[in-house]
Amino acid sequence: MELNTLESFFHTMYMPHGHCYLWQPHLLWSNVIADALITAAYFSIPIAIMIVAKKRPEFGQHWLAWLFSAFILLCGLTHLIGIFAVWHGIYGIQAISKIATAIVSMITAIYLFRLLPEALSLATPQEVKGFKTKLTAYTRETAFLKTKLSQHELTSFTLEALPTSALLLDEKLNILSGNPHFLNELKYSENDDVSNQPLSTFFTSHDPFYTYEVIQSDIANSPNFSRSLICTMRASDGQLIPMEINLKRSQFKDETLILAAFNNLSELRLTELELQESHQQMQRAVNATEDGIWEWNVQNNAVDYSPKLLEMIGHANEQEAKFEMWFEHIHPKYVEHVNKALEAHFKTREQYKVEYLGKDKNNNYSWFLAIGNSVFDEQGNPTVMSGALRNIETEKQLRIEIAEKEDILSAIYNGTEQAIWLVKATLDDFIFLEFNQTACQRAGVSYQQIIGKRLTQLKGGIFTPENIALIKQKYTQCKHVKAPMEYTESFNFSGKTYWYQTTLYPLIDEQEGTLKIVGTAIDVTHRKLIESELQKSQYFLEKMIDSTVCGLYLYDLKTQQNTRINQRYTDLLGYTLEELQQQDLSKLFHPDEVGEVFEHIQTVTKKPEGHLTPMTYRFKHKAGHWIWCYSFDTVLMLDEQGNPDLMLGTFIDITEQTTLLNELKTSNESLERFAFIASHDLQEPLRKITSFSSSLATRLSSALKADPDAEFEFSRLLSSTTRMRNMIQDLLKLSRLTTRKVNKAPNRLALLISEICEQLSLPIEEANAEIVIEHDNHQLTVDYSLMLQVLQNLITNSLKFKHPERAPKISIGCYTEKSNIVITYTDNGIGIQPEYRTQIFEPFQRVFANQYEGSGIGLSLVKKIIELHDGQIECVDNPDEGARFLIHIPMEGQ
Repeated sequence: MELNTLESFFHTMYMPHGHCYLWQPHLLWSNVIADALITAAYFSIPIAIMIVAKKRPEFGQHWLAWLFSAFILLCGLTHLIGIFAVWHGIYGIQAISKIATAIVSMITAIYLFRLLPEALSLATPQEVKGFKTKLTAYTRETAFLKTKLSQHELTSFTLEALPTSALLLDEKLNILSGNPHFLNELKYSENDDVSNQPLSTFFTSHDPFYTYEVIQSDIANSPNFSRSLICTMRASDGQLIPMEINLKRSQFKDETLILAAFNNLSELRLTELELQESHQQMQRAVNATEDGIWEWNVQNNAVDYSPKLLEMIGHANEQEAKFEMWFEHIHPKYVEHVNKALEAHFKTREQYKVEYLGKDKNNNYSWFLAIGNSVFDEQGNPTVMSGALRNIETEKQLRIEIAEKEDILSAIYNGTEQAIWLVKATLDDFIFLEFNQTACQRAGVSYQQIIGKRLTQLKGGIFTPENIALIKQKYTQCKHVKAPMEYTESFNFSGKTYWYQTTLYPLIDEQEGTLKIVGTAIDVTHRKLIESELQKSQYFLEKMIDSTVCGLYLYDLKTQQNTRINQRYTDLLGYTLEELQQQDLSKLFHPDEVGEVFEHIQTVTKKPEGHLTPMTYRFKHKAGHWIWCYSFDTVLMLDEQGNPDLMLGTFIDITEQTTLLNELKTSNESLERFAFIASHDLQEPLRKITSFSSSLATRLSSALKADPDAEFEFSRLLSSTTRMRNMIQDLLKLSRLTTRKVNKAPNRLALLISEICEQLSLPIEEANAEIVIEHDNHQLTVDYSLMLQVLQNLITNSLKFKHPERAPKISIGCYTEKSNIVITYTDNGIGIQPEYRTQIFEPFQRVFANQYEGSGIGLSLVKKIIELHDGQIECVDNPDEGARFLIHIPMEGQ
C-alpha cells in the first residue's frame, strides 16, 4: 500500500481502534455501548423533529428543522462508524463522516446565528399563556355581549308587542323611545317621532300636590323611585285621554332611565279613579301621607307618631304616643329580627329598613315595612331616629302570588303533558335551546343529549333522516311565513309510531326575521287510533248498510227531502240521491196514498225516539211502474228545541208478496163461497137420504132381523149419513169463521168452563169425568161463544178418547208468560203420539180413524178460533199419560 494516496485513504487494513483499548473488555464495551446509545438517541431525535414538522406545518417548512435533523443524523452516523472502527480500521470512511458532520454543523451554526434576532423576538411561554387568557376572556366577553344583544332584542320585541303603552325616559323626563301601542293610543302613526320631546308635552297630573316638577324632583332625589298616579295624556288631535301612569327609575350602566307604563281608563273607570283620587287627595290633605311618620329620641325614648301611624298599629284613639306602642304591635317572632336590624343600623349607619309581621288597625297581623335614618353625635352615638312605616300586606301577598305563579308556570312547563321546546334559527339550521321533561320522555333522550345541538346533528340518532328533513322543512316554512303553524306529524320511537299535533310560534326580531321558534306537541296517537277505528267502522257500517236487503233513507223533516239513501234503495227504486233531491217526493207516491203517507209522517213525529211505525204504500220506480213498499219509520234526531228533525226509514219491496196475497185472498174468498155453497147444497140430498133410509129401516125392520148382513149394512148406511151430516156442519162452521167478526170481551176462565160443563153435563156424567180448574186468577179477553166452542171440542175429544181403564180427568188452568196468557189443557186419556201432534190440527186428519168416529175438523176449528184471537195452540209432551195442549192468547192491548 502506497502512503498518502486515495487507496491508502480508504484502506481497511489499519490497526483497529480496539488495539488502543488493548482489547480490554471493560474498556472496549463501555465505549461501544455508550456510542451505541448515543447513536440511537441521535437517530431518534430527527424522527421526533419530523413528527413535529408534519403536525406543525409552519415549523416543518422552516430550513432550521431540516438542518437540525441532518446535523443530528450525521452525528449519530459518526458514532456508529466509530463502533465499527473498533474492530475494523476504516478511518478514511470515518473521516468522511466527520467532514460531512462538520460541514452541516457549521452551516447550522451560521444559520442559527442569523435567526437569533427572530428567536429573541418570539414570545415566552408565560406570554403565550397570557395571550391565551386574554383571547379566552375576549371570546367569553363576545359571547356574553351576543347573549345580551339577543336578550335586548327579545326585550325590545316584548316591549313592542305589549298591549300596554310604554315610554323610556331619561332622568329629565325627556322621551327616548315609545312602543307602537303608545303611538296608537295617542293617535300617532308609526312614522311620527316623539323622541327627544319632554313628557310634559303630553302629560298633565291630576294631583295638584304632585306636579310634574315634584315628580322630577323625586326622581332626582330617590334612586329607587317608583310611583303610580292618575293623569291625562294629550293625543295628536288634542284629545285628553285619562290614563294611569306607572313610573319606575332604573339604572342602566352609568345612565339613569325612567320606565313609564300607561293604562288607558274607560269612562266608568275614570269616574271611579277620579273619586278614588279625590278621596286620596282628601286623605293626603289630612294625613299628609299614607305612610305613618315617626320620630324617636334614642336618648330618652320619647317618640312622636303621626295619626296615620297610630291608626296603622291599632292605636287610633290614643292621645299620647308611647315608645312601647310600636314594639307591642310587632309579632313576637319578629321582635328579635327588628332589634337586630336596629343594631345593624346603629353600627353601620346605613339606612334602617326592615320588613316584619305586626298587628294592623284591625288587630290582625299584616306585613309592615319600616324605613328610617338616624342622626349621630360627635361620639358616633345615635341621638334622633326618624322614618316612615308602611303597610305592605298587599305588596307582600303580590310577591307571594308572583312567586307561586312562577312556580306554577315552572310546574306547567316541566309537568305538562305537552312537549315544549325552543329552537334558534340560524342561516341553514336550527339549534335547540330548551326541551322540557315531557319532550325528553317522548323522544327518549336526556336534556343534555339535545340542548345546544343542531337539528342536523340529531340525524340517525334521535330522529330518522326522513324526520329531520320534514322537521327542517316545517321550521323553515314557519321562519319564512312569520306566522304560527299547526300540523300533524308522526315519529317512530322504540319501534312504535306516535302521532303529534304540533304547533310552531315564531318570535320575530326587529328586522322581521325569525330569531327563535317555540314549539309545542300534543300526543294524539290515541285519537289517531280512534279515528282509524272510526273510519274502519264507518266503512264497515256503510258496506253493511249498502249490503242489507232493506232500502234505507234519512228524511229531513224540515226540508222534506231525503238526505241520504243506501245502495239497496237505488237497487229497489232506481233513483240516486241526487235524482231524488231533484224530484217532488209527493208526486212519486201513488195518488191514492199520498195523504196517508203524510199522515204517517205526522204520526211518526209524535212518537218517541226509536219507536218504529209501519206503513205500506206504493212508490213510482224510476222506470215508471209502481213498487209496493213496506216500511218502518222512526224519529232519529231532535233539534235544539226538542222538535223532530230527522227521520230514519227502512223498507222492503213487497210487490211480489202483495200480488200473491191479493191472488190468495181472491182464491180464499172463492174457496169459502164454494165451501159454503157446496156444504149447503149437499145437506138437502143428504137429508133425503137420511129420511128415506130411516123410513126404509122402519118398514123393513122385520126383514132386516131375518138377514143379519143386510141389517149390518143398513146400520152402517145410517151411521155414515149421520157422520156425513156432521162433517158438512163442521165444514160450514170452518168456512164461516174466516168471515165472522170476533167480539172480544173480558171473561173469566171459570165462567167459560162452568158454561161448557153445563152444556155437556150428560156426556160428562155418563163418562164419570172429573174437570179440575187450576189457577183461575187471570182475565181473558176473548170472544165468549168462540171460546166455548174451543173448550167444547177439547172436552168432547177427551171424553171420546178416554182411557178404557180409568175415568176421564181433565185439568184446565192458566198463567202469564211475557205478554201472553197461556191456557193449559191436560187430560188422562190415550194421548197423542209425537209424530201426530202437528197433523191433528189439519182438516179431516184423524189419528184413530178406524177405532173412533168423527169428522176430523174439530181441532182445525179450535186452531182457527185461536188464530182469530191472534194466538196459537200446540200439543206438547205430557209428563203423565194423556194429551196436553197449550193455548197462547195475547193480553188485552198487546
